[in-house]
Amino acid sequence: MAKLTKVHVAGVIVLAASIPLVAGCTTHDSQNSSLNVPNASPTPSHPTSPIDVTKTPPDISGSTKTLVRLADRRGSEEVTVIPSIPAGTIAVATECAGEGKTTIMIGKLATYTIPCTTTPATTYNEIGLGSSKQHVPITVTASAGIHWGLSVGWRPGHERPS
Repeated sequence: MAKLTKVHVAGVIVLAASIPLVAGCTTHDSQNSSLNVPNASPTPSHPTSPIDVTKTPPDISGSTKTLVRLADRRGSEEVTVIPSIPAGTIAVATECAGEGKTTIMIGKLATYTIPCTTTPATTYNEIGLGSSKQHVPITVTASAGIHWGLSVGWRPGHERPS
């Protein structure tokens, strides 16, 4: 797998910034939810190491509780159904590599599509919940040949986007 150099990182950031809201989230609970615009910046574990979606799930270290951590996935799947999520913030980190796109559906709370390229990259999204949610399915739909990893975490409290 190719190394993720500073030039690659800069290129991915420029590409992500030039396609506003391609990887955006939508919310269906407008009174009680807030949504931060995704940050599609790659974050390798070490500046000179490549992101490896085959070994380690994406980092959600700011989360208090881990709900889902997956790596080494291909194709589409219903990942899980989370029985209950309290009010707070859901953090979603998705890594993908390959030519195509990946769509992530977090129940009725958010659905977003991220473009994937041959250079692995991580996209972060946050969903603010003003109230608890029950039976939240997590589904990933990936183009053929896409290799992906997904982490979903939770932490108390949330801030409205500015």
